[in-house]
Amino acid sequence: MKLPLVLLLLSTFTIVQAFTSISSTNRNRINAFHFPEIARTSLDSRTLRTYGGTSSLNLFRKTSLVNDATINSVTQPNQMIQNLRNIMFAMLGTVSTIKQRILLPLMDYTKTRKIKTLLTIVLLFLLVDTIETKKRQRIDPTSEWGTYADNPQKRGRALFGLFGRISLLSFTAKLLSYIKVSSDRASNLKKVAGETFAEGLLRLGPLYTKIGQILSCRDKLLPDEWKSSMERLQDQVPAKSGEEALQLAYSAYDGGKKEFDSIFTEFNDVPIAAASLGQVHLAKLRSTNDTVAIKLQRPRLRDIYDKDLALMKNIAKTVDKFGGKAGEVGGVKQSWEEIFDDAEKILYREIDYRDEAENGIKFCSNFGLGVNGTSAKCTAKSLDGKEMESAASWLRAPYVYNDFSNERSLVMEFIPSIKISDNDKLKKNGVTEEEKEFLAECLGRAYLRQFCCAKFFSTDPHAGNLGCAISRNEKGEKKSVQLVFYDFGQACTLNDNQAIGILDVIEGIMDYDVDKCVSAFSRMGVLSDDADLDKVRRKVANNFETGKIKVKQRKIRTSSKSNTETESTQEQESVKEEIDFLSTNSTTVKTENGDINDAEIMSFFTLPAEYAFAARALTQLDGVGKGLDEDFDFISAAAPWLVEIKGGEKFLEDEARKALKSILKKSTDFQKKIFKTAGFDPNRYTRRS
Repeated sequence: MKLPLVLLLLSTFTIVQAFTSISSTNRNRINAFHFPEIARTSLDSRTLRTYGGTSSLNLFRKTSLVNDATINSVTQPNQMIQNLRNIMFAMLGTVSTIKQRILLPLMDYTKTRKIKTLLTIVLLFLLVDTIETKKRQRIDPTSEWGTYADNPQKRGRALFGLFGRISLLSFTAKLLSYIKVSSDRASNLKKVAGETFAEGLLRLGPLYTKIGQILSCRDKLLPDEWKSSMERLQDQVPAKSGEEALQLAYSAYDGGKKEFDSIFTEFNDVPIAAASLGQVHLAKLRSTNDTVAIKLQRPRLRDIYDKDLALMKNIAKTVDKFGGKAGEVGGVKQSWEEIFDDAEKILYREIDYRDEAENGIKFCSNFGLGVNGTSAKCTAKSLDGKEMESAASWLRAPYVYNDFSNERSLVMEFIPSIKISDNDKLKKNGVTEEEKEFLAECLGRAYLRQFCCAKFFSTDPHAGNLGCAISRNEKGEKKSVQLVFYDFGQACTLNDNQAIGILDVIEGIMDYDVDKCVSAFSRMGVLSDDADLDKVRRKVANNFETGKIKVKQRKIRTSSKSNTETESTQEQESVKEEIDFLSTNSTTVKTENGDINDAEIMSFFTLPAEYAFAARALTQLDGVGKGLDEDFDFISAAAPWLVEIKGGEKFLEDEARKALKSILKKSTDFQKKIFKTAGFDPNRYTRRS
């Protein structure tokens, strides 16, 4: 019906335009007759639209606005045309009025009501879902891991709510501290914020729990009140126990309960530790009756990783493409996608316990560690090509029973120890401050060997993966302490240039040798092709000169009862003296043109993925080391053991070369000083090679 009406109106317009317009006299006559309230007013289309009230000629007749007598009285053609025009305008005015005053408000009201209703339903659904989720998470904080992986939007809401709560708590605590109302209340609020943050990361999923583990190892990164809450993410993640633990153990073997019972006996269904990816139970081997630790993987981890890592990879690509300076770390350029690709490989290997078993076996082999703390043949060699000594006197790692392990179950030797960061328990068991410093030094020594000799290192040395084992004599008296490494799910390999480059950087820092540091950077492959080596050299020299980079003197333990008694005291003292000599007598390059801008220098560097993982490991071990010894730093802890890394002959050869270089440098400086005193420019008389 609408289409014919439109065609009729269009036809009427066409006919009207073909005739001459009506005279003003006849127009006024019609106006006076049909619209008495506006008599003597020109009847135009605007007026008709205002007073139109119907949509057809019949309706006009019924309302007496237009009647038969009026229409018949108009006998001239142009009068008829004007009447038709008036009627048409009236009809259009009626439609417009109905639309503007009735239909549109009604439609707007209906639309608004629908939107409000829809929003109310959505909000109610989200509220109910949030309440139900919180109920499940109170019972088991890991209950929503799979749901969040399936529904990233839900995790996004949880993440937004988490940071909102933390921001509010932190702001309130700062406000209370500022107005000095109550320091205790401010401290308590900070503790609540730390507990909220730790619990929130735990509830979000395994990858977020790992982020929390890394943050918990970084000294001074988080408020002190957060420390205890964050540390529980390392080894106190809620775990399955009882029947659920048994079913988890049975499901890890293809043969189920029958195969599991054929291998193990006396399985303890209460875990002794639990982390983001698995939980550890004690049992005994039927074949040998040895007590072992069984690491069981949490359910659905591979599916969760598939979905979470796919999302994070897209984020990495976006940062590389649009991030600009936001994609840099300390001004260092890198490809986040390449780093993520390597991280993805490591993370997937971490949830395949066969790879962890292989890494654990390799670690023990590199350090010469056997079962029950015995010594074994060491496969790692020093730089002079000779086999290194076993580290069994100061280091432990679980022996892996590879025949009984699979993708979701890892069977290891059980090594009882004290968590490395549990200072109260260490003190209770008689571990002295001196022995804690020894443990920190062992940590630096272990990573120097991993970086430079084994060329294979664990990337996850947080406190939950490190322990202190105490060996006792027959009377139960403490003999010594040993550093224990657990969990080799994340490990990384270095090539020869990377390993030697790291060693050269360490030596360059120890010797305050600018040229050696810059040469090491090039060898490691961390300098871009367009790097200005002169500016890099000047910046390194300036850092040495201003003390931004320095080596601390090694502490001398005078009454240690630790395993270092088996080492040569004279050899270690000579190494210390050599370090002190180099530190006090080496000279640095002066920066004549002032400080080089840090951002400019860092733009010359790139960050290969291997160094990203090395940096992560160093960050974590630095946090652990400072918890044992507040003066700990990796370079100082590793410095005394260069002789072990190089081998005795090569170490003495290198030291002789350094001493000769130092003598020549002093001689040249002395000659320059004489020339300058005599009023000559020493640079004009310097021999050029």
